[in-house]
Amino acid sequence: MNSAPRVALVVTTIGRPETLDRLFRSVLGQSPPVAEMIVVDQSGETGTAEVVERWKDRLPVRRVTTPRGLSAGRNAGMAALGDYDVVGFPDDDTWYAPDTLTRVCEAMGGHGVVSGKLLDAAGRPAQLAFGTEPAVLDRTTVWSQAIEATCFYTAAFMNAVGRFDEGLGAGCPTPWQSGEGTDLLLRGMRDGWSVVYDPRVTVYEDNPFVPAAGTREFRARARRVARGTGRVYRRHYGRRARLRTLVRPLGGALLSAARGRWPEAGWHLQRLVGRLEGVTGVVLPLRPVRSKAPA
Repeated sequence: MNSAPRVALVVTTIGRPETLDRLFRSVLGQSPPVAEMIVVDQSGETGTAEVVERWKDRLPVRRVTTPRGLSAGRNAGMAALGDYDVVGFPDDDTWYAPDTLTRVCEAMGGHGVVSGKLLDAAGRPAQLAFGTEPAVLDRTTVWSQAIEATCFYTAAFMNAVGRFDEGLGAGCPTPWQSGEGTDLLLRGMRDGWSVVYDPRVTVYEDNPFVPAAGTREFRARARRVARGTGRVYRRHYGRRARLRTLVRPLGGALLSAARGRWPEAGWHLQRLVGRLEGVTGVVLPLRPVRSKAPA
């Protein structure tokens, strides 16, 4: 890669103008500067367009619109890009540290993908455990040290491996509401591409719409996410690995129940059921939950 790679960003949003504005502020001043930024607007509202309009004189940002579906949105954003060397897919509720893109370019080397760590607003690991040391990821560690918003992909990787599977991910027309990023990385690994984790690459997340822990909404969300995990295991792993991914939440549910932590046990149980649904392809009814805002 050259000394000043062209970095592009694609962000798909369902209508969170305040957090999108925060992301833009974090992108401004990055080094290297972002060469192009596509906002895929799936909100059907005016707030996102207004944010893009305010920023278009300071950032090379354009807005396109698509129906809902996170993977479909990312693919549409990719199709709208010009030439680039590296592309990232921040969520609309994430933002970058001041040196995020500098660290990405330092870590890229000959790798196809660089992943960093995701932290919450207080600086604690968010969603995954993440590690403290750089590492080349494998089919096991890819689950704990790579997530879509922290991954940056070379153009060569994307051109060779393909796009996000539109049958996986939030808002897709199937029950498999997650796993699209891990699926893409596993496809790349299968084809010989290396994926490296570097903890110096820092992305922050603060989603005010995530249901509170212990609520029925929180458990239902865990079920939907787990379905995608199970589906990816069904696609990429053998029987032993599939069994292990079911045993973990089962053990968590039993341990939590033994300690009298019933909401926590219910969360583990929903993860178990969701993964089982994904692995088997048999989807059981999930009682609908009314939500005040998208999760």
